[in-house]
Amino acid sequence: MGVVDGFKGAGLFAKIALVLLLIATLFVWIAYTCTGWGEAKSGANDGTHIGLWRICSDNKYTPGCSQTDGWANDWFAACQALVTFGFFGINVALFLLILYIFVPSCQKNGEIAMATAIICIVTGVLYLIGVIVFAAEFKDDFIDPGDSNPAWGDYELSYCFGLSVIALILEIVAGVLAILDSKKGGTSPSA
Repeated sequence: MGVVDGFKGAGLFAKIALVLLLIATLFVWIAYTCTGWGEAKSGANDGTHIGLWRICSDNKYTPGCSQTDGWANDWFAACQALVTFGFFGINVALFLLILYIFVPSCQKNGEIAMATAIICIVTGVLYLIGVIVFAAEFKDDFIDPGDSNPAWGDYELSYCFGLSVIALILEIVAGVLAILDSKKGGTSPSA
């Protein structure tokens, strides 16, 4: 039995979940590695891009990047940890769903589908919390620093933040679809 036969034999919910997780995985890889979570739009910090792991500048006076891992900032470390759980969760869930759909010995195994669903929902919620922490604290520390100095500049959330929101929503929806597929067509290997 080939890949095409495995895909044809999968349930509709599993197929949709696979497509959603493929898109979520693409988005989460981009968001996890790039410096587009927030950026400065004006002022002295114009051209500064903030990511989970680096803060980079593209202005002509202070180009370059500095690492943020090990940064003594509690909210940022919490955000990094929670988003990392979400990142690995999406990847593991995609792997399990591929097993569930394409590997003959795993097809229609309700336990694999349920494990996929649990991983999607739990790590999706952790990812959501990480995104909320980033947005709330970024607003307090960057967007509205409480300083009336206009040289500070205008910061705003950027494209990686948006990709993360889309990815976590797709991950949670894929988890719900995996539950539905396991209830509809998946059976336990002992059954």
